[in-house]
Amino acid sequence: MDTEPSTTPEPGTAVATPPSVPFTGWRVIAGLFIVLMVSSGFGFYGQGVYLRALVVERGWSTGLASAATATFFVVSGLFGYAISGLLLRVDVRKVIVAGLVLGPVGLAMLGQVHEPWQMFAADVVFGAGFALSGLVPATTTVARWFVRRRSVALSVASTGLSMGGIAITPFVAAVIARDHIGPVSPWLAVIWVAIGLPVTLLLVRSSPAGENQYPDGDPPPPVAAGAAEGTRPAVAMPGLSFAEARATRFYWMMTAAYLFVMLGQVGGLSQQVKLVSERVDSLAAASVTIVAASSVIGRLAGGLLVTRVPPKRFTAVLMAVQGAALASFAFAATPASVIITCIVFGLSVGNLLMLQPLLLAETFGVREYSRIYSMSSLIMTVGVGLGPTVLGVLHDVSGYELAFLVAAASSGLALVLFSLAGPLVSAETREAQVLPTRSLGPVGMATAG
Repeated sequence: MDTEPSTTPEPGTAVATPPSVPFTGWRVIAGLFIVLMVSSGFGFYGQGVYLRALVVERGWSTGLASAATATFFVVSGLFGYAISGLLLRVDVRKVIVAGLVLGPVGLAMLGQVHEPWQMFAADVVFGAGFALSGLVPATTTVARWFVRRRSVALSVASTGLSMGGIAITPFVAAVIARDHIGPVSPWLAVIWVAIGLPVTLLLVRSSPAGENQYPDGDPPPPVAAGAAEGTRPAVAMPGLSFAEARATRFYWMMTAAYLFVMLGQVGGLSQQVKLVSERVDSLAAASVTIVAASSVIGRLAGGLLVTRVPPKRFTAVLMAVQGAALASFAFAATPASVIITCIVFGLSVGNLLMLQPLLLAETFGVREYSRIYSMSSLIMTVGVGLGPTVLGVLHDVSGYELAFLVAAASSGLALVLFSLAGPLVSAETREAQVLPTRSLGPVGMATAG
């Protein structure tokens, strides 16, 4: 892929201040909202629908289909880490566009599989595309555009994930139930591309520096004494390197906690449709919408709440809430219990996924955020991959009661590990303790100060 246009100034270079223009950041958030909506609707939330269709239409076991779903998530984690360095050099739109090609191709392939190995191959392509148009490029971009309002911006952008479960996944479930996965998967792929591609090209931008703007739409900081008139000063930005971040206990304990959070969460999401169909079949498709809608409400409220309460404490409470919801799924067998459980589960799902990148950005800054987040996300993907497989195998052996109790226990273990991570220390405080002040030049690259 090509690098950013050569007309972009070198780090630390003063450039002429352009005329005042409207802040582009919220337009970028709107674009990322839609990109994440289609990627999650057809990808993340859609996995439970595809799993059920493959079990019913191909006659494969839940455990086998769950292992293929796990492959999707593991590959997405690997590709998310692989592109982390690329995001420091390449226009984020190029990465997202690549994902908006590969993801739909993988979805179209999944509908045509007739042998287990083909299912796994399709999920490899599918997972790669999901990563390239998913949370790593999206949260990296948000972290560059916002500092003071980062929690709100992240909550709005990542709400696109839940909206995918509300607006897209029920449609996917309905057409697959009516016409089967084979005939409809190519058309679903076309819809994915038709929505995501123009939005990415028109709305998404890599960084405020590339638009001659500053994070949060703030005015330029004071120009250094002696600078030429009309120059554009660099912005002081705290941030640790990837090596410094991974040397902290907080980084590894939080990452380990999120591994077990996602084992329970993604395992539950991937099996939710099938569990509900076995117990209250009329709510099977609606259960996805309920979880997603609850996730939207919870995430938007959480984005505001986390500006007023300690984010670490808020995260710990949500881990406990997720564990309680998964334990409730183990026994939910009536319409009322299923609906209540889905609502509680959704409140935890949306916020926990939003809080991981927020905690990392607040703690370690944006200097090498893409590498810091992608490594944590890659390790977390072990839990993401294990979740569907573990719950699927336990279902085949003993049923969903044991499977969801194990998922609840995984969330409990996550809470214990997270409590051992130590206090959350901001990037500014860490940098003052460890490093000399750094600044980001107009292209958002770190320079020593």
